[in-house]
Amino acid sequence: MTWKKFRKKLKWLDPFTYVDLYVLPKVNPKDNEAINWVVYLASAFLFAWLIYTGLGLVFGTESPMMIVVSGSMEPLYHRGDVILLHGAGTDSINSPEVVLDFSSLEERELASFAELIYSNSAPKQIEAINFDSGQNIPITQEGDIVVYWSERMNEPVVHRTVAKLRANDGVYFLTKGDSVYNTTVDQDCGMVINGQPQKPCIELYPTPLKNLQGKAFFQIPLLGCVKLWLLDDLGSLIATGKLPNEFREGNVC
Repeated sequence: MTWKKFRKKLKWLDPFTYVDLYVLPKVNPKDNEAINWVVYLASAFLFAWLIYTGLGLVFGTESPMMIVVSGSMEPLYHRGDVILLHGAGTDSINSPEVVLDFSSLEERELASFAELIYSNSAPKQIEAINFDSGQNIPITQEGDIVVYWSERMNEPVVHRTVAKLRANDGVYFLTKGDSVYNTTVDQDCGMVINGQPQKPCIELYPTPLKNLQGKAFFQIPLLGCVKLWLLDDLGSLIATGKLPNEFREGNVC
C-alpha cells in the first residue's frame, strides 16, 4: 500500500470527515462560510465531550484526565502536562497504612493524633510522621499519585499519597507534592480552631476516599499548555501584568 492510499484510508478515522459528508450538506447546502465555522465548532465540542465521557467509562472515573496547573509535582509532572486517571478504590492505592482506632477522621486534624518530624537542614523538609498509635511512617516518593478534590482550595489537587489511614468509618489519605517547595504534607495545618488552621495548608483534615477523583497512570507532556496560556496565564498577564504564582522560571509552559 502506497503512502497516498494509506493517508486516504486514515481520513475515515477523522470525525470531521463525516461532518463534511453528512452534516454540512444538510444544514448548510449553500456552503455559507460562517455556518460552516459554527458547525465545526459545535462538532468539536461534541467530539471532545464524547471522548472525555468514553474515557471516563473505560477508566472507571468521572474525571479521566487532568491538566497539571502548578509545579508542585516537579520534576515528575510539569505545568501543562496532561495526566490520565483511572478509578481509585481502597485497595488499589499503594501507600503505607496506619490503623487508627477512631470513630471518624472526617473533622480530626492531623496534629491531634500525630507528630510531624522535620529535617534539621534549611529549608526544613518533613521526614516522617509519628502517630499516637505508635506507628512511624517515613515520607517517601513510593506511594501512588492521586487527584483529590480539596474542600479548602475548592479545586482538584494532584499529589502523592504518603499514608493511608484506616479509621472505623473508612479510609483516608495524607498527601504531598514531590517538589522541594512542598516541604510538608497537605494536611499539616496545626490545630484547626473555628474552621481556621494555625498555619497555611492545603487541606484541613485527612482526605477521605470519596474525595479521590482518580489515580494517575499515564502522562502526556505539555499537551495542556495551550489551555493554560489562553485561560490561566493570559488572564493573569492582562489583570496584573505578570504570570501566575504557579509559574516558575525555567518552566516551559
